[in-house]
Amino acid sequence: MNRLLARAPLALLLAAPLASHAVTITAGTSEYVTFRDCVPGTTACDSISPIRTGAYGGNPGAYSSAATDTVAGYGTASGSVSFSGAVGAPILHASASSLAGKRVNTNSVAVQSYTYTGSVATTRTFGGTLTYSQSISGSFGSNNPGVFATIDAFTLTAAGIDAGTTMESNFDALFGENFNIDPSVGYADVASNTYADSTSTTSGSGALSVTVPLTPGETIWLYVLLQTPAIDGSSVDASHTLVTGWNDATDLTPAVTSSPVPEPAPLALFGLGLAAVAAARRRHAGR
Repeated sequence: MNRLLARAPLALLLAAPLASHAVTITAGTSEYVTFRDCVPGTTACDSISPIRTGAYGGNPGAYSSAATDTVAGYGTASGSVSFSGAVGAPILHASASSLAGKRVNTNSVAVQSYTYTGSVATTRTFGGTLTYSQSISGSFGSNNPGVFATIDAFTLTAAGIDAGTTMESNFDALFGENFNIDPSVGYADVASNTYADSTSTTSGSGALSVTVPLTPGETIWLYVLLQTPAIDGSSVDASHTLVTGWNDATDLTPAVTSSPVPEPAPLALFGLGLAAVAAARRRHAGR
């Protein structure tokens, strides 16, 4: 699950107290919006420059994170993520618009752990419905514009994840999933699924889900990512949300529940759009 890493100095929205030492988390959120130049070739944006500027949101262990920025000559980006769904399930919002020759992106990420307290082994489904609209100005080789979402389920032998001490280290730990290459945490992949759309649509909807086997006393971790890269005058609006949840949350205790009021119908469209889910997981180049 390796992802390309990057750095930017600008931090935004203190969502949790900043610690003086590394924070170990059992759940966390992060947001990072970025602005880049397109590098033309065969298309107007065959490749992209390093990040010119960006804004972080969410300290280690933050229950919610958000960042918004408008950069003259580039465009606007806004994203947020919180554990506001049923039993602390992540809900993500994001949108981006770019000017010609620019790439603007959002990176909204949540990691939540659940402990199964049931007495017998079972199988559950965790998934989400993404509702969005977007205007895509063209195709750009490997720099795919448009909504991109992924859900990963995994286990750890460690009790938590080292998220560092800052917004930047928190984002690097969660987005880059640095914990999956640290042998001390005992990372094991369970299941993953991805949804992506690089075409213009005024009313897009897609679903993605993972099937998770549960053993009594086991802790399962869920990773949810939403990106909205807008390239060369494109706009991508997923502010209508990516809502996630369990098909059955019985005997599942979340590490974090930030809101006791579930948002409506997290899986109302769970069965729709599965044919469009990519068979192979894909990552957008850069952030």
